[in-house]
Amino acid sequence: MNRTIRHFALLAAANGALFLSACASSPLDRTIPNLLPPEPAPAGEAGSAPVASAPVFADPPAPDAPLGTEPAPAAAALLGDGSDEAEAPTDGAALLAECAARMPRERVFLSGTLNMRKRYGVSILECGFEVAADYRTPDTPTAYRLSDGKSGATLLAARTSRDPAKGLVVERTDGGAPPASPAETILGTDVTWLDVGIDFVNWRNPALAGEDRLKGRVCDLLDVEPAAPLPGCAKARLWVDRAQKVVMQAAQLDETGRETRKLWVRAVQKVDDHWIFKDLEVETLGTGHRTRLHFENVSFPDSALRAEP
Repeated sequence: MNRTIRHFALLAAANGALFLSACASSPLDRTIPNLLPPEPAPAGEAGSAPVASAPVFADPPAPDAPLGTEPAPAAAALLGDGSDEAEAPTDGAALLAECAARMPRERVFLSGTLNMRKRYGVSILECGFEVAADYRTPDTPTAYRLSDGKSGATLLAARTSRDPAKGLVVERTDGGAPPASPAETILGTDVTWLDVGIDFVNWRNPALAGEDRLKGRVCDLLDVEPAAPLPGCAKARLWVDRAQKVVMQAAQLDETGRETRKLWVRAVQKVDDHWIFKDLEVETLGTGHRTRLHFENVSFPDSALRAEP
C-alpha cells in the first residue's frame, strides 16, 4: 500500500474563509462554530490583510546530511538587527512573559502540509494540515484537521484547550481516541501537539540557563516545566532571540537532562508586534526521520493588520 499521502492544499478566499472551500461539512466546521465562517470586517477595513513573510532559517540539510544536523544558516532579515546590542535578561519569568506577549492576539486560519521524511530525503508521510485558532480569548479551543490529499478525507480532527492544572488538553472531534498526552506524536510523525502552537511559552517555573548564538544572533536559554507531568519530558529548553523575544529553537529534555527531541523554527511571519510560526522542523533524536510542518496560507479574517514589508 502506498504510504505516501500527497499534498492537500485548500484555497483561501480573500475574506478569510480559509477552510470553507473543501471543509464545508468537515469536523473542523462543527468543532468551533464561532470560528467559521469568519465575522465580517468593520466598514472601511479589509477583511484580510496581506502578510509579509521571510525565512528565518534556510532549507533543511542536504538529503545526504545526517539527521540531527541543524538547518543551514540563512540571513534572518525579518528579525532585524540588535541582538548583540540588546540587554541580557535578568529574570526568567519576565522573559517568558515577553515571549507569550509576542504570540498572536487575533483569529487566524492556517493551512499547509505535514511531511515526515527519512534520511536522504525519502518521504514517509505527507498530508494536509489546517488550523483555526482564536487568540482573542484564552478559553477558546483551537481546531485542527489533517487530510488526505487524494480523497480529501479527514485523517484526524481534534481541538486543543488549556487547563490551568493540566496544561494543554487534546480532544478528538472525529470520534477517535484522544492521545494519552499532548506530548504524543501526531500520526506517528515527530511533531506533537505541544509543538504546533509552541505551547512551551505557557509552561511554568522559567529559569535562565545561559546564552547561545544561533544563526548569527544572540539567544537566551530558558528552561521551562510543564504544568503536569508528561511522559519523557521533564522540561523544555528554549532559545529566545534576545532582541525580538521570539522562540527560535526548542529542545525536549528527559528526567536526566538528555535531549530527546529538537524543534527548529525555520520561518516566521510578523504582523504588528506578533509572530506567526510558518515553518517548523522537528526531529525525535535517534529515530532516523524528521518532520516538517509548513503553512502556506495564513489568514487574519477580522482586521486589516499591518504587515511588515
